[in-house]
Amino acid sequence: MMHLPHISFRSRLLISMLIPVFLIQCFSIAHEVLDHKEVFLTALEQERDLMLRFTAAALAQPMHHEDPVQIQTLIRDILAEGRVAQVQVFDASGAEIFAQQTPGYSPAADDLQASQRITYTGSNQTHDLGYLQIALPISVMAEPLHTAVLSHLTISTLVLMAIALIITLALSHLSRPLGEITQTLTAMRNGNFDGVIPGRERRDEIGLIAQALHQLHEKDSELAELRAQDNESARRESKRIRRALQSTRDGVVLADETGKVVLCNPNGELFFGDAQIGRQLNLKSWLPADLAAQTETHIRNNESFAFEATTTHNLSGHELNLLVRGGPIRDERGSYLGSMLLASDHSDQARQAERVRFLAEHDSLTGLPNRRLMEQTLATWLQQEGEEVSVLLADLDHFKQINDTLGHPAGDELLRVVAHRFESCASTYVMAARLGGDEFAILVKGADSQDRLTNIANRLVAEMAQPQEVAGQVLHTGMSAGIATLSGPQAQPSEGIRRADLALYEAKRGGRGMVEIFHETLETEINRKSLLEGELRRALAQGDLRPVFQVQTDLASGEVIGFETLARWHHRQLGTVSPAGFIPIAEDCGLIRELTYQMMTQAFRAAARWHEAGFQGRVAVNLSPKLFGAQVDEFVNDCLFETNCPASAVEAEITETVVLASGQSALREIQALQELGVTVALDDFGMGYSSLSYLQKFPVDKIKVDAAFVSKLPESEETRAIVGAIAELGHALGMRVTGEGAETDAHRQLLKACGVDYLQGYFDGPPLTERAATARLFPSQGLPLKRQG
Repeated sequence: MMHLPHISFRSRLLISMLIPVFLIQCFSIAHEVLDHKEVFLTALEQERDLMLRFTAAALAQPMHHEDPVQIQTLIRDILAEGRVAQVQVFDASGAEIFAQQTPGYSPAADDLQASQRITYTGSNQTHDLGYLQIALPISVMAEPLHTAVLSHLTISTLVLMAIALIITLALSHLSRPLGEITQTLTAMRNGNFDGVIPGRERRDEIGLIAQALHQLHEKDSELAELRAQDNESARRESKRIRRALQSTRDGVVLADETGKVVLCNPNGELFFGDAQIGRQLNLKSWLPADLAAQTETHIRNNESFAFEATTTHNLSGHELNLLVRGGPIRDERGSYLGSMLLASDHSDQARQAERVRFLAEHDSLTGLPNRRLMEQTLATWLQQEGEEVSVLLADLDHFKQINDTLGHPAGDELLRVVAHRFESCASTYVMAARLGGDEFAILVKGADSQDRLTNIANRLVAEMAQPQEVAGQVLHTGMSAGIATLSGPQAQPSEGIRRADLALYEAKRGGRGMVEIFHETLETEINRKSLLEGELRRALAQGDLRPVFQVQTDLASGEVIGFETLARWHHRQLGTVSPAGFIPIAEDCGLIRELTYQMMTQAFRAAARWHEAGFQGRVAVNLSPKLFGAQVDEFVNDCLFETNCPASAVEAEITETVVLASGQSALREIQALQELGVTVALDDFGMGYSSLSYLQKFPVDKIKVDAAFVSKLPESEETRAIVGAIAELGHALGMRVTGEGAETDAHRQLLKACGVDYLQGYFDGPPLTERAATARLFPSQGLPLKRQG
């Protein structure tokens, strides 16, 4: 059947059923032929034997009587019947006495031959006369055998035809629904079936097939819908993947196990040299030779890898910073299929990182290197070069005043101008930096670094001393600078900066607008300050500092109107330490609040006692600019509460540097002090930066003319004019005026002539202890001095 692919199933089924029937019939016919032949052969043998006996019996008498005619007649009769083909008669000695055969007979090997003894019985004796031999040809049964076979074949053919007809009719009946189902399956396979499955109503196997086919059709319809959805989903997914590969910023390359590129997105072609589909992956076209060889080794060993590389964009020619990752691709059985390379362009991140690094190491306002980069560079120069390096630290004079009066934009613009001047000094061995605020620095490397840096510093100081035009305004400022020099890898950068800072401090202390070079005397002075700081801490802890009170008198009446509290420190080894020596130290190391607290509480207790005794004047205390910006009014109020001193008995002395240091917050705190009832006096008036303009901003009650003016009154008519103008201005603003540092009667007379209200100085005597001041106030009362705390 396998060789008849185009014959219908029904025909093949019919053939497959008819062939066995036909073979059975053929076997039956063959069996019948053989059976008939056997039957005829047996009958022929029986006939032979019977004829042989009869003939032998019939020949007995003629042979006994030796009658040849009778013998011959008998043999002819036998041959005439047509059954026997040959007859031979032999005597007792075996000699042939008679023989005859039918005409045309030719003996054959399969002829039936037999012999029989001829005997004659007479007188109760049996005589052996010889024997008879006859031959019957097998052909005598051919015609009846043929007739019988033909008859059987005819019957078998009729039976076969009847069976074939029955089978055909049965198959036609059975195959019709199968044919319909076949047509249905064909239509379903071609996708054009939309009818009803035939045979579903049957209850036999065909019905079961139809039911199964119906269920299969329904499932196939569902699967077709799902497949359509899956195909659409897969198509969209494939499209998304293609679009993603085309639009991703990463470069993607897939190579097969032979190294040939099988997938490469657009960025892959731009990143990976000459990578294109169909070409061999050539790492050396875009990687350094050593890195390419290393990567090829990883690929050969089926290893994952990652590295950063710098290459050139194929189109733009821009330098790219790539992060390349790769590894083997394997199927679910672990078989190696090839390699994948994924490259991410980190150029933007690298530029951003470089920008972040630049911002971390440079000042955002001026673009100059910042303190961090300056210190790193200084350390590098000292360690790597081992050469001499000089450090300059500088800051602007009166910068805060410019910020407060003109605003921060003007201050920022001034800083840019200064930065530009510093930057113009930079070179291979010269580095300029901004450290923060109005602080700048310069590093110079080389054998003559100090001389070169000194020249640079003097030029910058001279330039900054000139009026600076900034944002359409002319600003007057200045600059002070300190220089220190280090050499050798053992030198510490922090030490160089510290020394330069000491030199800068000395330059500012010496009058500003100067360049100071660090020397050992400064180190000695710093050591002395460090010693004083430690001793000052100990003195404050032990309560060794005491207040003294300098008298303030009315120039008109000569009466005592108040005292200024001055701090005094007598050290056991160092002796008397000047306030000018320890107060700046207290301000620098954070001890000024504790120092002020101890002086105020002692002065306030004395003022409370004097006020209770009837003194209506005020005790003045100096408030450092360092106290402002931290609720100095609350600090003073706490001290008043602690000592039970009325605010009306207290006067707070401040300098205009308070506003320069703390700005508007200081003005609010001054107003808060006045709201407490404390009188506020402006100390050292006339020696500041812009004293007259600050009178409008300071809501003070009293002006104290600086001692430098008072000392020059006798010999300077201009000074007398200035002091007179100050007194007149103060009165016009509702303020009282005090002259400080009056030591002679001439000073007293001239201050009185200038219109000054009060006098303070050694003319009225040196500063007094509390006991002496009490005696001065109450000479006749003998007021006892009560110590508290």
